[in-house]
Amino acid sequence: MSQNRSQVIYAPSQEPPRGLRSVFFAGTTSRVDSADWREILAALLSTQPITIYNPYRPDWDCTWREDVDFAPYREQVEWELEKQDKADMVVVYFHPATQAPISLLELGLNAQTPGKVIVLCPEGYWKRGNVQIVCRRFGIEMVESVEELGSAIVRRLPSTA
Repeated sequence: MSQNRSQVIYAPSQEPPRGLRSVFFAGTTSRVDSADWREILAALLSTQPITIYNPYRPDWDCTWREDVDFAPYREQVEWELEKQDKADMVVVYFHPATQAPISLLELGLNAQTPGKVIVLCPEGYWKRGNVQIVCRRFGIEMVESVEELGSAIVRRLPSTA
C-alpha cells in the first residue's frame, strides 16, 4: 500500500513547492485520448516526493483573448513561464494528433539548460525530425511513452527519495 507523496500545483496557484524536486508538465493540452496524459503521469509519480506544476486549467475559457493586455490570459502564460524557470525538470509531450506550437516554444526555451528537459515525441508528430535534432544537439533524453516519462523522472530524483 503506497501513500501519495507527490504534490500537484495547478495554474494559477502560487502554493509553495514541497517536493525534493519539481517537474513542469509542458506539452499537448488538447483532449485527444480517453485519458489525459498529465493525469496518467501524475498518478505514476504519486508515490514520489516531487512537486508537479500542471498548467491545465479546468476553468479555462476558450473565449479569452490571447493578448498581453487581457489579464487572465497573461496570468496563465506568466505562471507557465515562471514555473518552468523554477522547475528542476520540464517534460514536453508532442502528441501526434496536435501541432502544439507552444510546446515547440517551451522546448526551445528550456533546451539549453543541461539535464532539464525530457521529451516524448512519438512517430507521427508533424515536426518530429526537428524535435529529434534539437534533442540530439542538446543531449535531451527522448522517451517513447508516458510510462517512460515517469521512469525518466524517477531516475533523476535523489537516491534518498
